[in-house]
Amino acid sequence: MGVKGWEEVFRGERLQADLLAAVLEANGIRVEVFGDHAYSAAMNFTEARIMVPDAQAARARNLIDQGRAGEPNQV
Repeated sequence: MGVKGWEEVFRGERLQADLLAAVLEANGIRVEVFGDHAYSAAMNFTEARIMVPDAQAARARNLIDQGRAGEPNQV
């Protein structure tokens, strides 16, 4: 599903999406997370998506890639 003016920058587990969204928001990126909130006591395997405005998508992907590579955040 696409939303005009927004791009999907992540798709995966809801817990990971929530954590990434917090990092992106802390770096000034507007974020919307879509997906169910079905958490269990131990794990959450519900799929979620992170969408950001088109103009912020490249920066969001860069921050996500830095995190996956284990690089320090250089904002």
